[in-house]
Amino acid sequence: MNGIVATSLMAACLATGLSAFSLVQVPDPLPRPDGKAADMSKPVQVYILMGQSNMLGFGKVDGLETSCNQKGLYPYLVEEDGSWTVRKDVRYVRVMCSGNGASKTYNNEWMTVSGNFGPELGIGHYVGHVTDAPVLILKSCIGNRSLGYDLLPPSAEGYEGNPRGPRKPKSGGWYAGVQYDGDVAAAKEVLASLPKHYPGAGRFEVAGFFWWQGDKDFRNAEHAARYEENLLCLIESLRADFDAPDAKFVCASLGQTRKGSGGPQGQILDAVLNIDGQSGKYPKHKGKVATVYSNPLSMGGSSSGHYGGNPETYMNIGQAMGQAMARLILDSPGGVPGVRESDLDGALKSVFKAIVDGKLGRADTALREYLAERDRADAQQIELAEKLEDHLGGLVDGFLGDIEKSLDAGDYCRVRDELRERGKDFEGIPDFDRQQVEWSADLASETAVQAMAIGDQLAAILQRKGKSKTATYFKQLQDFQAEHAGSFYGAQAAEELKPIQSALDAAMDEIRAHGARGDLYAKFTLVDETEAQFKGIPAFDAANETWSKEAKSADVKKEIAAGEDYAEIFEDLAKIDEAFAEAQAENAQITGKNQREKAEQRALGRYEKSLASLAGKLEKLASKHADTYYGKAAADSHKAYVDSNGKKLVDARAR
Repeated sequence: MNGIVATSLMAACLATGLSAFSLVQVPDPLPRPDGKAADMSKPVQVYILMGQSNMLGFGKVDGLETSCNQKGLYPYLVEEDGSWTVRKDVRYVRVMCSGNGASKTYNNEWMTVSGNFGPELGIGHYVGHVTDAPVLILKSCIGNRSLGYDLLPPSAEGYEGNPRGPRKPKSGGWYAGVQYDGDVAAAKEVLASLPKHYPGAGRFEVAGFFWWQGDKDFRNAEHAARYEENLLCLIESLRADFDAPDAKFVCASLGQTRKGSGGPQGQILDAVLNIDGQSGKYPKHKGKVATVYSNPLSMGGSSSGHYGGNPETYMNIGQAMGQAMARLILDSPGGVPGVRESDLDGALKSVFKAIVDGKLGRADTALREYLAERDRADAQQIELAEKLEDHLGGLVDGFLGDIEKSLDAGDYCRVRDELRERGKDFEGIPDFDRQQVEWSADLASETAVQAMAIGDQLAAILQRKGKSKTATYFKQLQDFQAEHAGSFYGAQAAEELKPIQSALDAAMDEIRAHGARGDLYAKFTLVDETEAQFKGIPAFDAANETWSKEAKSADVKKEIAAGEDYAEIFEDLAKIDEAFAEAQAENAQITGKNQREKAEQRALGRYEKSLASLAGKLEKLASKHADTYYGKAAADSHKAYVDSNGKKLVDARAR
């Protein structure tokens, strides 16, 4: 009864925050698909992929060939003869629409490598491997869309579509939630004609959702600040719209954003990490929602540049998302991978039910008795019994190994709590009963008693996270870490301090960088934002004292005012760009060519007139604040406008 977990899978699980123990049934790397068709008597398990351009996919196939053939990566993608493998149990369909426009089908095929790709390859292979039913990977998304506006779900504040059922995209122009409505409608069109997309299929269940997005939202402070709230609404709305209240949800962070990052990107990363069921913030998400921390898996570049098309970035993140969903599937009550309850005889059905109910000691006893009389059962039942034995063995080995690792590390609190919460489930299993005697003695030792008192003290501090000011929480952790340096719990406190210190360091470095290039408006805007979070931490307070004196200078006040005027111009530009995009979308639906062209000309005329007005403001700003940072930026922006013959306006700071 040994669980098999490859070292590389352990590393991947640690990198993504997943439990390796939960994935004992998933070998890594995966074997090549066997080419067999799925059992079509079962409903198709549908997984819907949504997001923006990186979910859409920019991984380059020629680079993937190099990764597979020269580096030996992702061996399950390549046959022995060098051709790409094909999964006959996983279907891949990709549809795309712009807003509430008509959708178009771009892929409708068995899962294989064909053209540029996103995370669907890793997702499809891992989910297909652990699912004893046909699988449909259904991607419905388009690039350059924000969760805070275009993809805003109907349960979120500010949604402007038709909220009542049966829901359908609102007619007319662009509105908050238009892309969400369009993507959902496009996916439903596929499901309404399922046999056309999955040959031989009759029934389906929406089993899960995958989400990879956030690039556009971090460019809007309000969208970034509301990302977690909107993400929670997204989960709720998707489950409601697809009548799938128990569907799993996996999301991935932006590859370039590290833990501890400040600013809008940090807010978005914190949001996706917070919704993970293992974070504890949302208990109802446990076993249903998982997050992949993508930074360790990314090979460089950023979401804005599609990671340079690096195929390993898309494969690594896709694999991790697939593994995360596999973990949710395997941890779900109600089943054992590869075993259908209806195929079991009466005795094995009792074993199956005991495993599903978590009565593992009872299941172990009954299973050993059953296998001791294997001569009386037919070969098929013995094979199924052995699958149950392997699954049960993985659960037991994983739990025993987890306890031993905690003991070796000195985490006696976790040992105590795990045995209290789950120990009864394993009672009666010989290996567990033997170990429990030793563990009880370990926990009664003076060393363990002292350690648990220290651990409980740390737990009390951690429970106050988010309930007290950052500075107060930071100081409590610092004092605890100093008092218990060298202990397991002192090291845990140090780890908890790292992201706070990292975020503070990053913010202070950014503040200094703004000052070094003369961007005092951005500098003191960030100082104000940072003060709200870190005031009370000595390192920040010392620096802030200097900045406060600097901000009182008349020259600095003048620079800040120039920056405010400049920022206002480009805020107005964002509004007219959005209005122009909405007009273009509306005009595209006009059927008459002449009428459409006239409407387009009118919209363009209004847009160019608005650009001219903003360009005039830039020219005045450049004259008023010549030789300052924003005076020069305004002059450069105005010159670019003139050079474009009045066709576009660009922010010189972004170039």
